[in-house]
Amino acid sequence: MHIETIKLWEDRDDVELTTFLNIQDPFLKIKRKRPAIIAVPGGAYQTCPRHGHEGDPVAMSFAIDGYQGFVLEYSNATKAPEGKALFPAQTIDMAKAILVIREHADEWDIDPNQISIVGFSAGSHVCAMYATTYNTRNKELLTEKLGCKIEDLDIMSALCIYGLHDYVLQEDFNAKTQNFMSDGKANVPIFGCEHPDEETLKKYSPVENATTNMPPMFLAHATNDGLVPAMHTIRMAEKLQTIGVPYECHLFQYGDHGFALGRNVFEPFKDSLVHDAADWLPMAKRFLQHMIDESTLVKEENPFKDMPF
Repeated sequence: MHIETIKLWEDRDDVELTTFLNIQDPFLKIKRKRPAIIAVPGGAYQTCPRHGHEGDPVAMSFAIDGYQGFVLEYSNATKAPEGKALFPAQTIDMAKAILVIREHADEWDIDPNQISIVGFSAGSHVCAMYATTYNTRNKELLTEKLGCKIEDLDIMSALCIYGLHDYVLQEDFNAKTQNFMSDGKANVPIFGCEHPDEETLKKYSPVENATTNMPPMFLAHATNDGLVPAMHTIRMAEKLQTIGVPYECHLFQYGDHGFALGRNVFEPFKDSLVHDAADWLPMAKRFLQHMIDESTLVKEENPFKDMPF
């Protein structure tokens, strides 16, 4: 496996893409391009721990199954220069990562039509905002910033695990529960103020930006999540159902917030109800396989096209 960390912006050290690439066996006569997936860790936009349970282990779990895996460390309050973590910086970071992967597709044995993204918590918000806006509201911003065509930024699907999809809902929840984000200070690096107005909150809520132009989504959440309520995922599923975008939605009774691969973060050997949430991973891989199969069928000629039946 080839592991390498790439700076996405020449003038910054905080936004990076790390590769977890399977090396092609030179003795194999059959060589097929691999699907790729970018893991995007959470951290409330205050941090983005690549080495944590939502970064490297996720990318490697997909790499084990033959994917070319990546981890994106995006703009966040802890590492970004002042003002550089403001929305939509993370959408631009994601677009840059996808463009880099597409530019190296031949070198890295990647099928450029099979690039997906998977995010957790704030990282899930990054993925959902990208999926819902990259080819609509942010189309001109991204193509001008990166000097590319919008087709260069396409993704096959977005996987959003315990994601924040509705900032209006979250602000109300924070106020009622008095959690660590209730004072609004966590909003400053990304919104530029402590308590954004409703129009701004909706602007950066994926559920408000979803359109029929977006790619299919996979959603997973724990109903006992005490930090980002499962209603976020339920509302997104409802929106996708309403507008007709393909999706899967899975809710787990246990897992709370941050279950990632479904293991107890501090005692992974310990038997725990949180482990039940690990089922999202094989479900997600089956979901992606359906997407891959469909894209392959489109490209390959139908051998029965001239048959009389």
